[in-house]
Parts: sequence; structure tokens; C-alpha cells
Amino acid sequence: MTVETLPLCAYPECPNHPEAPTPGNPEPRYCAHPDHNALGAFRRFRAKRQQRRDEKRQAAEAGKAAGKAPGAEALPDVEGSDPRTDLVTLLSRLSADLPGYIEELALVTDSATAEERIRTVTRAAAQRTLEAERRTALAEEAADMAVAQLDVAKHRFEEEVDKIRQEAAQQVADLAFVRAELERYRERVAQLEQRLDGVREEADAARRERSETARQAEQHRCAA
Repeated sequence: MTVETLPLCAYPECPNHPEAPTPGNPEPRYCAHPDHNALGAFRRFRAKRQQRRDEKRQAAEAGKAAGKAPGAEALPDVEGSDPRTDLVTLLSRLSADLPGYIEELALVTDSATAEERIRTVTRAAAQRTLEAERRTALAEEAADMAVAQLDVAKHRFEEEVDKIRQEAAQQVADLAFVRAELERYRERVAQLEQRLDGVREEADAARRERSETARQAEQHRCAA
């Protein structure tokens, strides 16, 4: 029975498993940690390599301080050295440096993948930018049309307002004319009422005069 071993995160010394595959990243090599990516792994590897260099330099300086040549303990003297021993030493060094070379190769490969992803994302961003610009142009065109329609509506509204004002002014003028005519009619009615009162007074006076004349005639007839 074989046991399937899950891959680990490509970040140096990370014990976590990579993230789940996604459509944009079908073969993830890093975990969900925000710093665990190709750039972070490269920086970590560079820091480790610099640390190893510093350790070697410190060891060399310590050897010089002790009066020994650099690498005297690591390599035997050339005279009388055994080729097999030298080969074993070189193989040991290669075995020690091989993980670093493998990590560097993985980083280079992953960097190429990252660059391809960056290009893909850049193309997608460019397409989105073009789409956004197209939508912006359509929105600006719609806004211009709306502004033009608003100007037309405003002009029509001003015309309607002017027309209403003119009609209102005409109605006010007509009302003033009607009031003036009504006032003249009232004056004429007052004059007619005065004349009617005069006629009534004249009729009453004539009636009284006829009555007085008839009474005098009756008295004269009775006296005769």
C-alpha cells in the first residue's frame, strides 16, 4: 500500500502545503502566507546564501587569526593527498551545495512562470482598461445627449413660461379694461337713476298740480 505524500510549499523551510488550485493558478507552489511567493522565496534564498558566505568569511578570518591558511582544515595538503579522499571531499561539498542549486533552479523556473502570469494579468488588465475606457466613452456620450436634451427641455420651458407670462399679462389687461367699462356703466346707471328721480319728481308735481286744478274746478262748479 502506497501512501500519497502531499507537496510542501516551495518557500524555503515552510512546512505548509500549497494552496488549492484555481482557474488562474492551476498548479500553485506556495501556501496562503502573503510573503510565500516567488519573490519572497528568492529573497529568502539570497539571504541564506549571503548567510553562508558570511559564515565562510568568518571561518576564514578565524583561521587567519589562528595562524592557519583559509581552508586548511577543509582540504588536506596537496603533497601526499589521496585522490579518493579529495573526491570524497568534493562530493561532500557538492552534496552540501546541491540543495541550494536546486532551490535556485526552482526559483528561476518559478520566476519564469510568475513572469508569464504577470504578462497574462497585464493583458487582462489592459483588456479591462480598454473595456472601462469604452464604457467611459459611452457614458460620456450618454451624458452629452442628456445635457443636449436638458438644454432643449430648458429652452421649451422658457418658451412656455414666456407664453404663460404674455397670456397672464393679456388677461390682466383685459381685466383692467372690463373693470374700467364696469365703472363707466356704473356711472351711467347712477346718472340714469338721477334722471329717473327727476322725472319721478316732475311726475309727482304734475300729478299734484292736476289734483289741485281739479279740486279748484270742482269748488268753482259747486259755487256756481
